[in-house]
Amino acid sequence: MADLENEAAQLTDLLNAKAIRIVRRHRPDEILIEFDDGTRLFVNRTSDGLEFSVTGP
Repeated sequence: MADLENEAAQLTDLLNAKAIRIVRRHRPDEILIEFDDGTRLFVNRTSDGLEFSVTGP
């Protein structure tokens, strides 16, 4: 559980105060959230739950 809390805290710090430009379904099992500075957050559905990945501008 600590790993999940750590990951959530890291994502919160990384995305804090960013403005969302667009949200769209990137693939059938994936949502893309793109921010004004070009940062992208991908949320994928997996058999175990959700997987998050972030790419920078």
